[in-house]
Amino acid sequence: MTNILISLNGNCSAERTQLLEDYNLVFGVDGGTEYLYKLFFQPTHIIGDFDSINENTKSRAIRDGAKKLAFNSEKDQTDLEIALEEAKKNNADCITIIGGEGKELDHLFSNLLNISSFNEDEAIKWITKDENIIFSNQEKYNIVQGSTFSILPLSDLKNITIKGSKWDIENLDIPYGSSRTLRNVAMSSQLTITLEKGRYCLIIKN
Repeated sequence: MTNILISLNGNCSAERTQLLEDYNLVFGVDGGTEYLYKLFFQPTHIIGDFDSINENTKSRAIRDGAKKLAFNSEKDQTDLEIALEEAKKNNADCITIIGGEGKELDHLFSNLLNISSFNEDEAIKWITKDENIIFSNQEKYNIVQGSTFSILPLSDLKNITIKGSKWDIENLDIPYGSSRTLRNVAMSSQLTITLEKGRYCLIIKN
């Protein structure tokens, strides 16, 4: 299994204790490289147009052996899209993302949509101090009993079933944009979520 950590530019509230001790690859996306060093990770790659990274940090990463993937600032893709494509090239099974929590809503929503459109077979987790946002096709999720969680429909959800929650549902169609699956509570240490068709992300409050 290939685990990849991607650190984005923008605010980062994630704490070291929320992350694995080891990742196969560690991507610093432009200024997101700063957070890696603050959290005691050494980047294996630095990616972007490098308009937001401190020059000393960039030099340090290169001295530490990081592979530099530079792109023109006029590129058609965001740095996150490029980082996700690089993760796919490296056969990522699990991707953890930190950072990218800035107050600019267009960037925040763009990151959310980039991740949701990219996710196919990979399990992707976007971690903040207060939430874990999970994009995955798996059916069972480990969760702390009593935690609040939401299922955010990213399309129409056909025949979704939720088990292990305060408000279980079975074989229900949830339209895109519905709030029906928001603010539920885990009643056990494992959630089971199945559906016939559709895409969603699972948001768990820490």
